Amino acid sequence: MVNSHGLILHNTEHKKGRKHDYDVYKHNHPTTPLQVESVFDLGYMGVQNDYPTVKSVLPFRKKRKTELSKEEKIFNKKHSKMRVIAEHTICRIKKFGIMGTKFRNRLRRYDNASSIVLGSVNLRTMHLTKMSLEKSGQTLLD
Repeated sequence: MVNSHGLILHNTEHKKGRKHDYDVYKHNHPTTPLQVESVFDLGYMGVQNDYPTVKSVLPFRKKRKTELSKEEKIFNKKHSKMRVIAEHTICRIKKFGIMGTKFRNRLRRYDNASSIVLGSVNLRTMHLTKMSLEKSGQTLLD
């Protein structure tokens, strides 16, 4: 789970083998306040039915032989602008080689190693966010 600045707020423990993101979410999803919107991609189809109390936002899916309306296309574009923040954070994590490649150490050390990497990514994100806010005349508290 990532906030609007790209800071990592929640991660799950490792599971052996390959698992789909939505399967991991079903077994270990964070509890969020009611006013927080969770932005998902189309891989999480059905989250609104499975978890009606979670405020979830999914893009519109194009139906067979029909086009999306102009409003749906505008919504999907706004949705992808929010979603790209999470994708960029995932890319930063993958650069450390902790995710997306084979972990070449003892498996019991994976959670500690991934926590260190996530902390490093958060530190970099906080530094870049602080610099961009200072240029615009804002502070982190605004």
